[in-house]
Amino acid sequence: MELTGKVIRSTRSQYVVYQEGKRYTCSVRGKIAGAPDGEGFSIKVGDDVRIRKISDQEGVIERVLPRKSKLSRAVGGRFYREHIIATNIDQMVIIMSVKKPAFKSGLLDRYLVIAEKNGLSGVICINKTDLAEENQFSEYADWYPRLGYPVYFTSAIEEVGLDHFRKALKDKVSVLVGHSGVGKSSLVQKIEPSLNLKISEISEKRKKGKHTTSFVELFPLSFGGYIIDTPGVRELGLWDVYRDELKSYFTDFVNQAGQCQFKDCSHINEPGCAVKAAVSSGEIFSQRYRSYCQMYHDLKTMPYELNPL
Repeated sequence: MELTGKVIRSTRSQYVVYQEGKRYTCSVRGKIAGAPDGEGFSIKVGDDVRIRKISDQEGVIERVLPRKSKLSRAVGGRFYREHIIATNIDQMVIIMSVKKPAFKSGLLDRYLVIAEKNGLSGVICINKTDLAEENQFSEYADWYPRLGYPVYFTSAIEEVGLDHFRKALKDKVSVLVGHSGVGKSSLVQKIEPSLNLKISEISEKRKKGKHTTSFVELFPLSFGGYIIDTPGVRELGLWDVYRDELKSYFTDFVNQAGQCQFKDCSHINEPGCAVKAAVSSGEIFSQRYRSYCQMYHDLKTMPYELNPL
């Protein structure tokens, strides 16, 4: 008897598959049905699979169902290669903190580029509002929703904004991204205490989070949906993003770009650039444009991986 389930955790040789409230520890025997031809294919967290039960707690993965999306990053080293972090994701929930670690708008925009590249909806959560006033981030709350990116303010300590955060996750497969220490685990534990995730601590010396997650794992939510918690990433490479196409992932540039003097305008140094004019007139958020310029120049010298912002 075959069942359809979702891979929620993977190790070197075994996978945990979630199916209607039950978990099965599964192995793979032989070639995986449904896997694309070529070397290097592996089952990822988020994959929908068909399994054959061999006991009440064990099974064998027989088939991988088609993926509707994936989140990838570049892996540095001698060869440029893709590393698939997770699959079948609906949205990327970007967790930023107001302090400890400090808010970095360039990092926020980098994550949004990754979301756009992977065809994922972007959701912004600005956490730890108990450490700073929300009005310090009013520009972000004003600009980003205009671009289709909802912005939520939360505090796990003061339990502020948790209902809105919960609604944003309901019935979605969400990947949570953000530097270590921004409060991903704290937020999740507040809305789903049974998960009992490890909470990262802030190093007083470095003011950066300590890594508490060393592997990707997907967690079912009792109110519907799944979340994928990812290890804290200080350097996130952009897979298959090139300098000349970067502008297409800045959705606020698209309408203006058609009015540039040159069709192939990079929006950096060319005369008659409508995007730069829109920045000067306040039609485009100036911080977004600064983020774009930083990414553009990083990609120019390092086409597959961005330098830390």
